[in-house]
Parts: sequence; C-alpha cells; structure tokens
Amino acid sequence: MWSLEWIWLACTGSEQRDYLERMLTCSVANLEPEETAHGLLLSRTGRTLGELWLLVDGERTLAAIASGGEVVVNALEKYILAADVAFERLDWVTGAGLATTAGSGWTTNRERVRFRALLGQAVTAAPGIVVDDEPDLARLAQLAAGIPDWDAESVARRNPLEAGLGALVPADVGCYPGQEVISKLRHVGGLRRRLVRLQLSAPVEVGASLERDGAPVGEVTSTALQPDGSQLALGYVKRPMEGERLTAGEARALVLGPGLLDDIPF
Repeated sequence: MWSLEWIWLACTGSEQRDYLERMLTCSVANLEPEETAHGLLLSRTGRTLGELWLLVDGERTLAAIASGGEVVVNALEKYILAADVAFERLDWVTGAGLATTAGSGWTTNRERVRFRALLGQAVTAAPGIVVDDEPDLARLAQLAAGIPDWDAESVARRNPLEAGLGALVPADVGCYPGQEVISKLRHVGGLRRRLVRLQLSAPVEVGASLERDGAPVGEVTSTALQPDGSQLALGYVKRPMEGERLTAGEARALVLGPGLLDDIPF
C-alpha cells in the first residue's frame, strides 16, 4: 500500500501522544523510545484517509505518512485546536535517517521502506521469491502477502476492513475518528466485499470480472506473474470463501486465505 511520495513529520508538544492517540487507529500513548507503531487515519465515516508509521525519538514523535500525503497532513493539523501540539516537516534524508538509526527496521531505500519493514515475515508466504531491488519481485511478494496498493486497490475510497487492513484497526484501540463504524462492522457484520488474494491458472487483465457460478461477484485489481507462468492477483469479491474457485474469463481463480494485514477470516 506504500506510495513513493512519503511525507515525514516531527510531532512535538506536551499533548502530542494524547493527540495522536485520539486521531489514529494505532496506540501510541505507551510507546517506548525507538519503538514503532503502524496505523491509519480514517474519516468519521470510516473511510481510509492515509497510512502512517510512528517512531518515538526522544521528546518528539516522528510520523512517516506512507499513503494519503497532504490529506493526512491537513487533517492532523486541522483538529489541533487548542492542544499543545505542533507538526514540523522533515526532509526525506533526515526522516529516513532517524528511523534507520533507531533500528526500527526501516531503510533509506525510498521505494522499499514500507515493503521491507512490513514484509520481512511475509516473503516466506511466497517460496522461491527473493525480495531485492527488482520491482517485479517486490510486487509479486506484495501480492503474495495480500497487501493492497494505495492506488490499484482504491484504498482511499474504502473501509479498511474491506481493503484487507483489519489488523491496522484493532478492536481494542480507543476512540479515533470512524471507530464506531469499524466496531459495528466487526460485531454486526455488513461487509459486502473483501479484498482477496487469488491464484490464477492463466494470465488475465486488471479489471477482469470475477464470476461465481456464472454470476459476477467482483473484479481483479492487481496482478503479478509468477516464475511458473501463472499469476497471483488481488481483487474485490462479494462474500468470499477461502478455497472457493471462481472464474476470470477462461482462467480459474482460487481464493487464498486472508492477507498479512487482514485479521477477519473469510
């Protein structure tokens, strides 16, 4: 889900932790120095506005906006009101350098920061794939882990539970914007579509219709070619079931289990 246009902020002030705790889906109030947190900023209707990584650095908290860019910056600044909180922009070298020095698992390789930090464990889900600086291999491992791309999977228009990001909106984290919507979906249900990982028997185009017993139930949003010539893909499907077989044109599409950041079983 990462974007190449990261924005780095330094958050300061006596109420910085409380403020970030109220705004984001991750808990930051009790972070220890050099610890990181990974969460989302949501709208009040539960739509995903952006993705952030947070790192405690002395008396300040570093915020790396991985997706959402200026929308996230504007929202964070808008609701400060009278709180003792301030944000300062950092250049890329300073921000990434601080994170790397802190041993957070981030890297200064701009195109792989989020990928390497998040997918160290996920690459094992794709045997034979070595994550290096090859974009195709990186993309394949991302799909193998079921992690959505911000643009391809239209994350900004969706509820995070729909977009396979349930682990970033845990049920036990306090009162952030959109929390009531997320809680209702978790406990009452109502998710009509889910992001799924797909194993395709033959290559298909992005946008291809996915069908169940001849009826359309979704579409393919991302694909990556595997060494054996088959494709891994992501797509949105109505009420998916792990192990079911859909079709995409002439290709068979096997629905795999939830992705790395999806904590709701199919």
